[in-house]
Amino acid sequence: MGGAALVATVGLVVGGCTQPEPDPERAGTVVVAVGAVFGSLNGGTPLGRTPGSTLVRSLAQSGFVSVDEDGTVTHDASFGTVEKVADSPLTVRYTIAPTATWSDGVPVTPDDLVLEWAARSGLYDDVTPELDESGEVTNADALDAGVAFAATSAALVHVPQPPAVDGATVTLVYDAPVADWSAALDVNVPAHVLGESVLGVDEPAAAAAAVTAAVVGEDKGALRSLSSAWRTAFTAPALAEDPAAAVTTGPYVVDRVVADQSVELVRNDAYEGDRPAAFDRVVLRTALHPLDQVTALRDGEADVIAPASTTDVLAALDDVEDVSVRAGGDATLQVQLQVAGGGAFDPATYGGDTATAAAVRAAFLATVPRGAVVSSVAEPLWADAEASDALLPAVGAGAGAVDVPDADAAQAGAALSDAGVTEPVVVRVLTNTADPVRLGVLDLLTEQAAAAGFAVRRYEPVDGMTADLRGAPDAWDVALLPVPQADLGAAATSARWRTGGATNVTGWTSAATDAAVDALTATLDPGAQPAAVDAVATTLADGAVVLSLVRQPVVTATRDADPAEEGRLPQLEPVPALALSRADLTSWWEWARTTG
Repeated sequence: MGGAALVATVGLVVGGCTQPEPDPERAGTVVVAVGAVFGSLNGGTPLGRTPGSTLVRSLAQSGFVSVDEDGTVTHDASFGTVEKVADSPLTVRYTIAPTATWSDGVPVTPDDLVLEWAARSGLYDDVTPELDESGEVTNADALDAGVAFAATSAALVHVPQPPAVDGATVTLVYDAPVADWSAALDVNVPAHVLGESVLGVDEPAAAAAAVTAAVVGEDKGALRSLSSAWRTAFTAPALAEDPAAAVTTGPYVVDRVVADQSVELVRNDAYEGDRPAAFDRVVLRTALHPLDQVTALRDGEADVIAPASTTDVLAALDDVEDVSVRAGGDATLQVQLQVAGGGAFDPATYGGDTATAAAVRAAFLATVPRGAVVSSVAEPLWADAEASDALLPAVGAGAGAVDVPDADAAQAGAALSDAGVTEPVVVRVLTNTADPVRLGVLDLLTEQAAAAGFAVRRYEPVDGMTADLRGAPDAWDVALLPVPQADLGAAATSARWRTGGATNVTGWTSAATDAAVDALTATLDPGAQPAAVDAVATTLADGAVVLSLVRQPVVTATRDADPAEEGRLPQLEPVPALALSRADLTSWWEWARTTG
């Protein structure tokens, strides 16, 4: 029956109806089970950047570039080229290749890039999202009533004029240097689809052109409708109702969505790029409990699984025959210190004495038992785990590495005494203790820090981890949290660590850090950016405001290839460990592609 039979691969109960059991003969179909729910195909929205959405988009969408695990930008010449043609002002030219095609057979055009620029530049928005402390939008009605793409990019906000279009080329002129220029703009939402569905223009080329006309002409009525559709038309619930709207440019195209349960993708026959689909169909099952994923792999109902890595899961995998298990690292666990909440590390606690506060911060970080964290918490789940020295994992897994001395509680205690701090220093730690890894780290930290004169207390979030991280700086002193990769690494670094940055939850302020961040965000040469990243990391290490511990362990298991089953089941090589904190998973999916 082959790949076309995969409509039967998801044995789930949805809306009271049981879906068929997996077809035993599915040589062209791969079933992947992962605990990350798909939210949206629109990568410009927060929902479209969740791990489950990134996983789907990285298979369904191709573009000019992709971002690798280390932050390197990889170009896809079969889609087009991105060139920096001038430094002052920064000018970037995109040339669309003839082979860049939407899955409905419509060519990619400059209209698609003009639409994305309009959405991400923020130039046309007359309403901005208002968020509560947990990051939820509180003015949805106002957004719907106005022009609100609500997706302003830290990079494209610096392109204040519409792109210049000449044939298949699109040129952006920035009003400031932007280090993330090579990944700042890419094809996302199809302009012709919105032109047809929103503006009522039937012919694809005319529909796409109508979108550009609305943008350039600043047609508020049209932009109001376009922005609303851009935000909402490509979500999982919308695509569950109308999967034909899932028009993308990659080797696979979304064929079926069961919201919060599964996504099925099929080979994109219109794809003309260099990395076509290796299978007829890929199914993502996203609602299985980790141990149920193992059962599905054992029973031949899944070919690849990426469950949460726990001792129970690893023990269960040990009992499954003919599978290959790959462990690896995901987001980097960090200790970030609150310096502006009136607590243990705030100069205000010491009468405004910044030197004393810095000494207390350095002493506390010197107690963090990174070696024990690796050996006791990480290695049982990932044998190759090692301490992470990278302070800026938002850029890439190894970005901003610094030298970190071994923990020394005695030395830390002496430093406290030298600083004139004799009473035990109470340190309130904000973290998610439902995660056994973070709970294990907290237990080790509590014991080690006590020997130096720190009384570590677990702070239980009142309004939730995210809400208290942002909105309750006076309630915690240390945040123990995983840091994912960002799509715009330099911009994310600035937002997190520059004085007054949009995501600067620690209150950190430093002239040295600000200068280094400003230099990084203005560095246009990709080859010079690692040194600029290192310079930022050095200021953070010198300020004793953050310490990386280890990457969170992850595990992925693959059913072993069996030549005897070649006509019945897909034949796979072991799949790499899936790190869902990555900003782009295009390279992880290489096993599901072939060379053109």
